[in-house]
Amino acid sequence: DKQHGPVHYAVAKVLFYLCMPLAMLSVLLTTEVVVRQASRCCSSRSGTTLNIPMYRTSSLVTPASYVDRLGSATVVVLFFFFPSIVRTLFSLFACVPVDSPVKAPYEAAAVGWFWLQDLNQKCFAGFHKTWALGLGVPLLVLVCLLIPGSILWLTLRNRSRLADPQFVKHYGFLVRAYKPSCCFFEAVVLVQTMLLVAVSVFGLTLGAYRQGLLLNGVLGLMVLVQFLVRPHAKKPAAKVVLHNYICLFLTSYTALSFLRSQTGTFSTDNTVAAYMGAFVLVLNVAFVISVLWQLVGLINWGDMRARVEVLCTWVGKTGKNVGKSVSGSVLPKLSGVVQMSGMAIRE
Repeated sequence: DKQHGPVHYAVAKVLFYLCMPLAMLSVLLTTEVVVRQASRCCSSRSGTTLNIPMYRTSSLVTPASYVDRLGSATVVVLFFFFPSIVRTLFSLFACVPVDSPVKAPYEAAAVGWFWLQDLNQKCFAGFHKTWALGLGVPLLVLVCLLIPGSILWLTLRNRSRLADPQFVKHYGFLVRAYKPSCCFFEAVVLVQTMLLVAVSVFGLTLGAYRQGLLLNGVLGLMVLVQFLVRPHAKKPAAKVVLHNYICLFLTSYTALSFLRSQTGTFSTDNTVAAYMGAFVLVLNVAFVISVLWQLVGLINWGDMRARVEVLCTWVGKTGKNVGKSVSGSVLPKLSGVVQMSGMAIRE
C-alpha cells in the first residue's frame, strides 16, 4: 500500500483534484482584492485610478455587487472544472473485477471487485468504504444535483432580467447563446456532461463494445434533444451544434466496426471495416469544411476590404516616413562614416 502521510495515496490524489476548484477560486478572489486595493491606493496618492472599468473607484460598489462577482467567479470556476470534478467523484465508486473463481487445482489470487484507483483495495471495504460513503456520496449529491439545480434556478428566476446590464455583466455567459425560452439550457449541458463522464468511468467494467453501445445511446439522446428543442438563439450556431452531435454519433456508431463483440469476433470483416474508416474520415472532413464555410459566410467582406485598405494606407505612410527619416538623417551619417573609414585606410 502506498501511503501519502496519514492518507492513502489514491485518496490523496482524489482530494487533490477535488481541491483544485477551491484553489482557483481563492486565486481569483485574492486577485480581485489586490487589484481593488491597488486602485484605491493610486486614487488616494495621485488622484488617478487604474484604467480598468470594473475596478474604478468611481463605480458604485455595494455588498450586492460583491455577491454577484463572487457568484459569477464561482460559476466560471465550476464550469471550467466540472468534468474533472465529476470524473473524480465517479471514480470513487468505480470498481472492476480482477479474478474469477476457478476449480481446483487452480487458485485465483484476487477474487471479487477492486477499486479502480487502487487495485490492491477491495471495493467498499476498509478505507475505501469510509471515503466513498463519507465523502463521495455527499459530494455526488452536491455536484450532480445542486449545481445543475442552481443554474436552473438562477436562470429561470432572472428570466425577466436577461437583458439587464447588471445580470448580463455577471451571468450573461450562461444565457447569451440561447433563446429566452431556453435560458436554462446550460443546466442541460451539465447533465449531458455527467452522462458522458459516467460512460467513460463506469463503462470500463462493461467492456469496450458495450461501452461503445452505451456511448451511442447517450449521443443519440443528445442529438434528439438538440433537434427537438433547438435552444440556440442564432441559427448558424444551432446548425453547427446539431451537425456536431450528428457527426459524433455517426463516428461513434461506425467505430463499433473496429471493436470485438461480446462473442470475441469483430462485428464486420476487414473490407467493410476499411469502408467504415473511409466513411468516418470523409464525414469528419465534411463537417470541418461545413463549419469553415459557415464562418466564411459570416464575414462582412465589404467591411473587411475597407479595413485592409486602411491598414495598407497606414503601412504605406509609415514606410514613407521611415524612408524619409532614414534618407534625411541616417544616410548622411553613414556616408560620413564610410568616407572617414576610406581616408583612414588610405593613410
